Amino acid sequence: MKQQSGGSLHALTGLRFLAALHVVLFHFGTPCIQGVAPEWMVQVVASGYASVGVFFLLSGFVLAYNYVDTAGGMQTPPRAFWSARVARVYPVFLLMFLLSAVPTAQGSLSANSVPVAAAKLTTAGLTTLLLLQSWVPKLALYWNPPSWSVSVEAFFYAVFPALAGRLERFRGARMTAALVGVWLLGLVPPVLYLVLRPDGPGVLNAASGGMWLAVVKLNPLMRLPEFLLGVLLGLVFVRERAAATAESRRSGAVMALAGAALLVAGFSQGAWIPYPLMHNALLAPASALLVYGLARGGGPLGQVLARPWLVHLGGASYALYLLQYPVSELVHWLERFVGPSSPTRFLAVLLVLLVPASVAVHRWVETPWRTRVRRGLQRWVDGSPARPAPTPVVPGT
Repeated sequence: MKQQSGGSLHALTGLRFLAALHVVLFHFGTPCIQGVAPEWMVQVVASGYASVGVFFLLSGFVLAYNYVDTAGGMQTPPRAFWSARVARVYPVFLLMFLLSAVPTAQGSLSANSVPVAAAKLTTAGLTTLLLLQSWVPKLALYWNPPSWSVSVEAFFYAVFPALAGRLERFRGARMTAALVGVWLLGLVPPVLYLVLRPDGPGVLNAASGGMWLAVVKLNPLMRLPEFLLGVLLGLVFVRERAAATAESRRSGAVMALAGAALLVAGFSQGAWIPYPLMHNALLAPASALLVYGLARGGGPLGQVLARPWLVHLGGASYALYLLQYPVSELVHWLERFVGPSSPTRFLAVLLVLLVPASVAVHRWVETPWRTRVRRGLQRWVDGSPARPAPTPVVPGT
């Protein structure tokens, strides 16, 4: 990421680690604290799925910051942009696809006959490799479930150059209206779902979710408004940064603290807020305050999130996010030799293995292969100079 004075965008990298960890705790940590921690804390962990909003918005913000000029136009040719995105995302994605192949095949064979399993695995595998699985509800979570959000991001990357070319007219009151409008647009799918109940009256959460709830949650078009909100915020910040003042940095501290407080408050009410709203765009304004405030400097919160060790972990957050299920399968396998494990022990072993593994993958797979893939794609971009690409911002699940 490009850096503002004070290392403000380092804080956004640190935020990515905390958001990815929140997703991991949602998947594996809730049983560890039920009956032990206060109910509000249990709900904060159980609402980890809502961190998807932070990731999608942050992705749009970072792309706008790195690739859009003050007029609202792309600074990089589309092909160079797309090649940079593929180089950033695909090497680790492919590695996790391969690591997930055995448990995915075992699960399919245990539930289906061999011909049916082969057909399902072939279809799901090809769809996932093409980053199209989020468009097919029954396939979105079939192969390494968290990878559905990479499919959503792939759609965002595909349309970003065209979107960036239409941003110039958004200024002043029109920009304010656009920010509010895209947030409200993001609320339309979950609100319609709650009103129409297309999956039946009792289907309102992940455990009982039907096909239409999966569409609301996972379809790229349903999540596009959150990304657009981030893109518009990024453009506002690009225009503001040249005139940054001490006053804007002070207001950034207030915005960051307010956004963080609102997010925690929203997470703590997860049991009482309708699941489709929490999962999609309801908390997007709080995420926007947090991201924009941290970009402005973030005050004490920004200083904490910009600590070098946290920034280093944030750089590995993409691998952390995609590794969580392959590593959990490894932990389950290890339990065969050490006997039954409690949820707390399982989570502890998972994190002990997962965090170092994600750092290793970031260092020895993501970073070197990004360079190799980009070199291989240079012929495709016809010699267009490629800008240094930001580290991928990966949504939760």
